[in-house]
Amino acid sequence: MQGWNQNLHSLWHVKRRYDNTKPMVSKHHKLEDNLRPAGKRSRKWEHIRKLSDTCYALCDGGEGDPIFNTNGNGVDIPNQDTYNLSPIVWEVQPQPDGSYLETVKVRNGLGDHAHNSRYSFLHDFLPLGLKFRVDNGKQYVIANNSFASQRYYLPKSKSMDAGTEAYRKQYRWRDNDEYVREDDQKFLKFARTAHVPDPIYSITDLTFSDWVLISPEFKVVHPKQRVNKERKKELKPHLDKFWQWACAVGPMVPIDDWEYIREIKSALREGNVIEGWAYSSNTTYNGDEVQRILTTDDHPLRLPLLAMFMLRSGMKHVTTPEDAKKVRAQFNTWANRACGLITTTKGE
Repeated sequence: MQGWNQNLHSLWHVKRRYDNTKPMVSKHHKLEDNLRPAGKRSRKWEHIRKLSDTCYALCDGGEGDPIFNTNGNGVDIPNQDTYNLSPIVWEVQPQPDGSYLETVKVRNGLGDHAHNSRYSFLHDFLPLGLKFRVDNGKQYVIANNSFASQRYYLPKSKSMDAGTEAYRKQYRWRDNDEYVREDDQKFLKFARTAHVPDPIYSITDLTFSDWVLISPEFKVVHPKQRVNKERKKELKPHLDKFWQWACAVGPMVPIDDWEYIREIKSALREGNVIEGWAYSSNTTYNGDEVQRILTTDDHPLRLPLLAMFMLRSGMKHVTTPEDAKKVRAQFNTWANRACGLITTTKGE
């Protein structure tokens, strides 16, 4: 992050920067690459692409960048990818009354992970009236107008350009099916009216209305967990029986003896019931095997499984009815997880 706004507040500002910037030529870039930095020349990956007389894209080396996102495979990035996937795209349309409809399209990065360089770019290059913010791990664009401000959620995209598609296919990434070539429309597009004198003597002579969102608004989707209630209903008699047995036997299980815990975890791993390091508190259960143990009264791994629950509960310290209710709730939560009854949907 450069840390300050780059003063590209309209398409006319972008056009002026583009026209006044000499293309970079070096052993890495030819004149025909037409590499024109949007800010400092030392940050050449932040550059301007002229797509037409009325459309300019600001690139940051990510998706849609025809110079810096080729992934070393020689694949050409078409202009349509640059238009669809660049972080910021400016357009203007002349109106019958002599004014212009000016739009700016804002896009997040590709994939569910963090895109810190994209966030820095949007922070530095969004125009006056629009601000980029990160709040609780989510990204937003704030539109400030004459009366109030409105925050809009900026979702991450699953659309990849031609270079990324070729790269992912070449190395056979496991999550290739999650990404698409077509534009998934995960962007925010704002519009305003621009009054531009002819001729333009000074860029300060331009006047603009407030920014208005004209694309669909997105809502934050939080991860959700759902319990398979039908299967749990089938398991209920076995879970109740296991719970009663746990109340009788559980307090006597030596969970403070880490040699014992190491042995029971080893037995459960050998039985394909759990995965994880012997001394780790993070344990992954094989739900099918856990259910098999719960429904088999004389299963040899029944006691080791009980010890795993005891490690996660406060049963040994119950002194009041309220404590007992808490432990019963702990058992319910543990059983849902250990039996593989929980399905988690991704957030967005």
